[in-house]
Amino acid sequence: MSFSYPSDNFDYQLLDTGAFQKLEQFGPHRFCRPAPQALWPKSLPASEWKKAEGEYKYFKGKDTGGEWKIPSSLPENGWQIKFQNLVFKVQPTGFGHIGLFPEQAPNWLWIIDQLKQLNGKEIKVLNVFGYTGASTLAAASAGAHVTHLDASKGSVNWARENLELSGLGDRPVRWIVEDAMKYMQREHRRDNKYDAIIMDPPSFGRGPKGEVWQIEDKLSEFMEACQNILNDSPAFLLFTTHSPGFSSLTLENMLKTYLPSTQKGHFETGEMFIPDTSTGLHLPNGFFCRYRANARG
Repeated sequence: MSFSYPSDNFDYQLLDTGAFQKLEQFGPHRFCRPAPQALWPKSLPASEWKKAEGEYKYFKGKDTGGEWKIPSSLPENGWQIKFQNLVFKVQPTGFGHIGLFPEQAPNWLWIIDQLKQLNGKEIKVLNVFGYTGASTLAAASAGAHVTHLDASKGSVNWARENLELSGLGDRPVRWIVEDAMKYMQREHRRDNKYDAIIMDPPSFGRGPKGEVWQIEDKLSEFMEACQNILNDSPAFLLFTTHSPGFSSLTLENMLKTYLPSTQKGHFETGEMFIPDTSTGLHLPNGFFCRYRANARG
């Protein structure tokens, strides 16, 4: 399975891009958000962009940090959108997010596909920096035993709500609110092992007790921690990033260097994107590296 974007059964569309912005449809609501890589001109007329109910703008002179302009009529507690058989609550957040990263949709399908190929074998999956749980839901829906790890209590609660909304509340999912490195180091001391790891490390973050995560400084230590809790014959690995200066080749090199158990498997790397429905252009959104223990799927 290549990185082909699923256009069916998803209540999300990228309607247009250009002039450093993107126009998106999340279910019944339309938003305008920054897109620094959209260097080309907009395609749709201004009248279509004016239909956006909310807009997120960076603070003047900065490319990070900003504020929303949204109407009071927008549902205060968010609304639901579907992807395949999964249901997600979405709503604007303080960082300009909506609670879901649509560019990851092909990876959700890939996770499900890898688990289906294992024909019901019990698989323990760790989702590190799990955010609001889309990958956790994908893995749980396909029968995995999932540990969802994130330093934000709010994000973990949001992920739990998504699991319930999707009718998967009875699936074996463990919810952990903790600094990623501390949890993984403790799992190593306990000699707990995982068959698969899903990781989407942020460029910068803080743990629940103020622990600082800077990807350039912490990634090597993080990969060593992954090695310590990964089974000798991992089923699959998914490594994604949105950090400037990184590439899919960087991610592949890190996996091959720190996880020698991947030497006999199959790697697939590339750029994540979302198709612009008005032009057919692809809006780049980070990089991925996927490993599987076999050459299928």
